[in-house]
Amino acid sequence: MGLSSFLQGFFPHRWLNKKGTGNIRLFNGLGTTLDWANSFVILVRNESRVLTAVDTIPLREKELGITSDPSVQIDVRRSGIIARMREQSRPMTAEDLATALQSYGIVVSIQHDYANYKMFIKILNVNGVPEGYPQIQAFIREVVRAHVEVIFQFRYLTIAETESMTISQIEATTLDRFAGGGV
Repeated sequence: MGLSSFLQGFFPHRWLNKKGTGNIRLFNGLGTTLDWANSFVILVRNESRVLTAVDTIPLREKELGITSDPSVQIDVRRSGIIARMREQSRPMTAEDLATALQSYGIVVSIQHDYANYKMFIKILNVNGVPEGYPQIQAFIREVVRAHVEVIFQFRYLTIAETESMTISQIEATTLDRFAGGGV
């Protein structure tokens, strides 16, 4: 009972018999109630933020018109909700798109070829194809205009980068992370 002893600390020892049965029941009851209220406040605070919500994710997806798939990781679902909320608020710029893609755990640089209607999205912080790539691709196709061709550029490990790696690091790295490796 954390709050029970905390509450008892406010009373001088001469005013309160801490071993009295009535006092023990009173402070234990108050402590239990306040512990529960505190945990409920924390739960409500966490569920009110998309980045920390768990139980309200399906409700938010339904509200925003996103198909709910419980098999998808919770972080990817949160990213989709955040992206949809940003999408509905105003048109997306390249900076907005880069920020939205950061919620998927990737850092990108976006280049435009306006004359040929192409957008090059280079993934900088992940070697190979990032986790959740189909969801990332679907999100980008949803927010980018239909006449713009989106070309993804991935980063792979080069021979120069592998020279500084230990044998165990190289053995732990899958082939799809190396330049010229299989997908």
